[in-house]
Amino acid sequence: MVASLQTLLDGVIDYAGLFPPAKLDMAPAVANYIRTLQGDDEWFLGRFVCASTQLNDLKAALLQIPDAPEIPVSVIGRANDNLDGWHSALEHDAKTMTDFVKSAGDLAVIEAYEVRIPSHKNIEACIRDLNSFQDVDVFVELPWGMGIDDSLAALAETEWLCAKARTGGPTPGAFPAAAELAEFLHGAVGLDLSFKLTAGLHHPFPKHDRETGARMHGFINVLAACAFALSEDMSRSELEDLLLTQSSDAWSFTDKQLRWCDSTVSIEDIEDSRELFWSIGSCSPKEGLDELGALGLTERDN
Repeated sequence: MVASLQTLLDGVIDYAGLFPPAKLDMAPAVANYIRTLQGDDEWFLGRFVCASTQLNDLKAALLQIPDAPEIPVSVIGRANDNLDGWHSALEHDAKTMTDFVKSAGDLAVIEAYEVRIPSHKNIEACIRDLNSFQDVDVFVELPWGMGIDDSLAALAETEWLCAKARTGGPTPGAFPAAAELAEFLHGAVGLDLSFKLTAGLHHPFPKHDRETGARMHGFINVLAACAFALSEDMSRSELEDLLLTQSSDAWSFTDKQLRWCDSTVSIEDIEDSRELFWSIGSCSPKEGLDELGALGLTERDN
């Protein structure tokens, strides 16, 4: 694989095999993760994503695997729809994570915590409540809609919290429009705010999803959009055009640069962008790699 594409995708997938649409049981999800971690596609893999309510199951599964390597874990906080639920969820997650760290030994290390705020109007209170989680990377999932720009700014002001956005789900409404996603990417890059995306990014380029009828975003598009926003200061409308590009013919990769239509970014720019764009949560990382191979992009050098 040429260097620009490998740099764009290096460690990009946080494996979420426990979650829909794969929704595997713990044992096969852990086995899949470790198999990939010990195989040729290890470079593509990031953390193992596990709900806080399943951490005991994770420990039990790891104990059943002889000589299992220590795995990096990103914990998904309990769902909550209001501020009261938020507070009780944080208390539960903090205790569960602490107990796991004490009992798991060298089986796993919790590196990150991902939690969804109830609404944008609660952002300041939620930020204060997260101070006790500063020993891990914290990704605050923001709802789509009015107020997202202010919430991004509030997260950036902390200089330690990261943002998270959901890019898919079981219904068409779970997939943000390209304009919304462009606004998020443009805002995060402009604020120098680290972030991750999750759900729906199974294909390199945009694709129609038969099950929901929605238009799925492409993981090459979103990663490249961050690189172009950072290096070329692309506007939101330009980023929207990039996100909408479906044809693989619009893209080329070499060991020195990535090209989209008539615009290019260097491999150094890509490296810088990946310091902001941490990862993508996905239950099917192999699907994306296989599709890249089928398109000839893993070997293309032009």
